[in-house]
Amino acid sequence: MSISNLMQKKSRITIFDEPVICRFCSHDVFIPYEVNVNVEQPGIGVRHTRDIAICQYCGEGKFFGDPSYYDAEKDNFIWALNQHLLSVRKYKIKFSLYVGKRNNDKITSFIDKLIQDLRIEVENMSDLKGGVGVVLQIKLSSLNDIQTIRSIIIDSAKRMNITIKDLTIK
Repeated sequence: MSISNLMQKKSRITIFDEPVICRFCSHDVFIPYEVNVNVEQPGIGVRHTRDIAICQYCGEGKFFGDPSYYDAEKDNFIWALNQHLLSVRKYKIKFSLYVGKRNNDKITSFIDKLIQDLRIEVENMSDLKGGVGVVLQIKLSSLNDIQTIRSIIIDSAKRMNITIKDLTIK
């Protein structure tokens, strides 16, 4: 499979079943592209096609090639490059939080900060004995994104002196 056969969509790319990983942020979700570059001086007209994948987390470009080859001994073509398309999936984030004596302003500003930082929708908020239960909905396409979301929620809560009792993302 050459890059021209890869779709320019969010995906995970593997070479010999090893995932292509971004060297800056360690995420593995990319959109592959084909880039034509001049081999020598500009204007000569000799072009070389390079394969690049753009990390969907930090935007870093990663050049890669297709090392697929024909194995003459086994009379078989060895496909090295694979693309696994990702579908965007909705996850529900459920958590209960405690802020001490009822402090609606603190809860509201915490939820507003999460909505702004994560671009999420509030599905349900309910009062619980000793706290507030919140259900948020978010669209994600990577399991790495779930860990990032979890970290953002916990860090934001710590900064605002809010205790998260239970945090579930499914």
